Amino acid sequence: MVTMNRNKVVIVGTGQVGATAAFAIVTHGLCNELVLIDHNRDKASGESHDLDDGSEFWDRHIRVHAGDYSDCRDADIVVVTVGRKPPVDSNRLAELGFTVGLVGDVVDHVMASGFDGVIVMVSNPVDVMAWYAWKRSGLPRSQVLGTGTALDTSRLKTIIGEETGLDPRNVGGFVMGEHGDSQFTAWSTVSLGGKPFARFLDDNRSRFSSVSTQEIERRTRMRGDEIVAVKHGTNFGIASTVAGIVQTILWDERRIVPVSTLLDGEYGEHDVFLGVPTELRANGANEIVELDLTDGERAKLHRSAGIVRSYCAGLV
Repeated sequence: MVTMNRNKVVIVGTGQVGATAAFAIVTHGLCNELVLIDHNRDKASGESHDLDDGSEFWDRHIRVHAGDYSDCRDADIVVVTVGRKPPVDSNRLAELGFTVGLVGDVVDHVMASGFDGVIVMVSNPVDVMAWYAWKRSGLPRSQVLGTGTALDTSRLKTIIGEETGLDPRNVGGFVMGEHGDSQFTAWSTVSLGGKPFARFLDDNRSRFSSVSTQEIERRTRMRGDEIVAVKHGTNFGIASTVAGIVQTILWDERRIVPVSTLLDGEYGEHDVFLGVPTELRANGANEIVELDLTDGERAKLHRSAGIVRSYCAGLV
């Protein structure tokens, strides 16, 4: 098991996503030391100084600085955000050809440092890149994971909150599968205030007659594309997701989060990373929570697995 006693996080890639994730980590006071690595050392230095300049107003002092891959040796978590802004109207899988070389280089350098912590993959296509990082690193399955459908699940809850006027934190349930076009909402898991969502709508049809689960699922799937279309990227939602995952692992919270992790028999799938509810703790993706999905939901999960697996073929 990974020993969490140094409380050190490294972020590789200080673009919009990496820098915003760094901001979320320091403002939440999640670690003792945060190291930023970028191929442009000046960019990493600038981001670290900009962050550090607000330290008087943090709840907790964190040592923030630019570094290099030797800093990964005693890190608890390395967050990988390398990539480029996705073109409008492209899907995440379209980024594979560009990102795979960057991720391979990063993983090689991280492992050469002697790193034995948890890799959190953010780079898209995240399910493929998490699988690739696991294969290339040689780390145990628990120590490599991707952000998966954690952000998509948060988007689902946010949209249900928008539709009902209720706090999205009242919503339970999961978006599962690929972080991409083949993701699906596992409606059999979705509840509002402890009541199955379908029953909630039936019981309150006079108030929510216009609410459609199909439309909610469509909006959830398209939310990222809509944000990219107007601001040419997403950063706040994914940064909050990264901070939440980092906190859950560093603080050994044992929270269940739908991260991208290796399926090795769960749901009848093998050798593929998908977003599924997973217990996170100090050693990373500790245990997959295998839900009792409907036949239709299982079929969607298998379809998603096939798509992700097809993009992994030939990478290693």
